[in-house]
Amino acid sequence: MDELIFRSTQKFENFQVQSRLFALNAKDYFIVYVSQGKILFEKIWTSPQVVNFKMNMEEGTIRMIEFTKEIKTQIMSAANPKQIYIAMLNVFGKKWTTRDICFTCGGLVIGGVIGFAIGFTIKKRQPILQYMQAIRCSDNMGPESINVVEDARAPHKCGDYGVLVNVKAASIQLVDVQISHGYGRNLRRILQKVYLQSQHEEPVILGRDCTGIVTDIGAKVTKLEVGDEVWLTVPFWAQGTLCQTVMVPENRVARKPKNVGFDGASSIPYAGSLALSTLVEARLDSMNAEGKKILIHGGCTPVGCVLVQLLHQWKASVTVTCYKRSLPVAQALGASDALIVSESTTHDNLNFNEDISRILNELEERDQKFDVILITENYCELSKKELGRFLEANGMVLSTLPPLIPSDNYGVISNFLLYTYIYLRYKLQNLLGLPINTYDETHLCSVTLDKLSEFVEDGYVQTVVDKIYQPQDIEIAVNHIQSPYSIGSTIITFR
Repeated sequence: MDELIFRSTQKFENFQVQSRLFALNAKDYFIVYVSQGKILFEKIWTSPQVVNFKMNMEEGTIRMIEFTKEIKTQIMSAANPKQIYIAMLNVFGKKWTTRDICFTCGGLVIGGVIGFAIGFTIKKRQPILQYMQAIRCSDNMGPESINVVEDARAPHKCGDYGVLVNVKAASIQLVDVQISHGYGRNLRRILQKVYLQSQHEEPVILGRDCTGIVTDIGAKVTKLEVGDEVWLTVPFWAQGTLCQTVMVPENRVARKPKNVGFDGASSIPYAGSLALSTLVEARLDSMNAEGKKILIHGGCTPVGCVLVQLLHQWKASVTVTCYKRSLPVAQALGASDALIVSESTTHDNLNFNEDISRILNELEERDQKFDVILITENYCELSKKELGRFLEANGMVLSTLPPLIPSDNYGVISNFLLYTYIYLRYKLQNLLGLPINTYDETHLCSVTLDKLSEFVEDGYVQTVVDKIYQPQDIEIAVNHIQSPYSIGSTIITFR
């Protein structure tokens, strides 16, 4: 033990000696570096370049002081009443009397007062801020973030190709619920900046279509006039239509059918545009659809209602999946057969899985093949792979549901790279005069709306409206469209 203490003491003493030597050496080095730095600074300070710079600065300061004194002298001379009087004599060529001076001063005072009064009366008109009622989501927390506000900023000016519409009614879609969960949030932020559609990222006004009356048009709008009754639709990334006033480009607006009212007509634009786009993708039309076997998964959704009617008019054989309570509606629209989905599907996972198995088993028992299978609903999440077993050799499975957007999960760097890519491509397309519609959902346009208008006026497509709510009932409306009791479209009216 004593030996251990002796060795520890010896090592501690060695450490002290080494520390003392290190401190002395560090002190010597510091003194040497300070001395060398001082010598270097003195050399630089006394160098010819620095001396010339100091002399130039002194001369510039002296000149600035002399110039300031000269300006002061000139001002004092110009403000001298005697000099002013002499200058006035030189201008007017006569000797001024006290009376002339009094009249002149009085005229200046009276003129100044009158000028001030006129300027105050005709002051610059400030832009008038207009507000409106709107349904919007303030964040990405789901339906709980959807609310009604009375002070949303209302658009009041049209660009060259803009159309201002007083909204009468608008539909609420399941994609609006997805938007409240953050669907397309990053891409929306980028596209609104690039396309200059909106200066506000949040909150997002919901609604993808509406009907209303044109109240103003841009200078270069040629197809519409103030007072026209119209319907319109917008892509997922644009500000929505569930508000009292919207401003949209002319290419997204068309005159609504004359034989339906605002409420009924608002069930068609968005759902109908998706339906027509899907039929084009499936290569189905009035010339070749006759005799084709079509399965529509979700035959009584807003899109499904339009698909069933068009395919029935084109003499196709339509089979749908739907809830039992909506079966009469599906049959009235033209469905020739139906597979019933349990109304407890959305509430009970066990029944949910059983229902999927039951539908697949029923399709297998029928041993029926379809030319086209269309998915318009995500209940009983039947995948394309599962449904693909029931296709003809050249058949196809298509979905009208909003596709997944990878950018929803991007981080800061990925978002910056995506923004750079979209911005550069937009500028290049604009420079070359190419159509800028990559993310523009081109099927949501006036051409498609005009086709839908013809179908409605010819009686091929009827409006299917389930419920009509006031804006303050938005919570009830959102719950309804997510329930198994929803048939067709749910409408919010602003009248």
